[in-house]
Amino acid sequence: MLALYALWRLGQSRRLHALRAVTAPVHLPPGVDGGKPTVLYFTTAECAQCRLQQAPILAQLQSKVDVAVHKLDAIEQETLARVYGIMTVPTTVVLDPQLRPVAINHGVAPLQKLHSQVLESSSL
Repeated sequence: MLALYALWRLGQSRRLHALRAVTAPVHLPPGVDGGKPTVLYFTTAECAQCRLQQAPILAQLQSKVDVAVHKLDAIEQETLARVYGIMTVPTTVVLDPQLRPVAINHGVAPLQKLHSQVLESSSL
């Protein structure tokens, strides 16, 4: 089981590096325009963890730093979810101001983790 998890993490790391290497950002929904750090927040209508845990954390993040948060339905945005390798919700994708991915967080991402990822994306 541990070996499978390690292989999955390696695959996710490689996907992130490959996405960062693309000079033009992947096709993003209208309204995602860059210029500042951005968080793509993938959720579904049925996701209780998303509403009760991740959404309040993202609201706190926005009160601390200048970041755009875009809530996306993982089912409606299936193609984009596939590009980022999203298999569970909530998932957050932190983008730098040029809309290149800095981090992909599967499951509930704590405030401190998101805060440091957004600050890292600002310095790129």
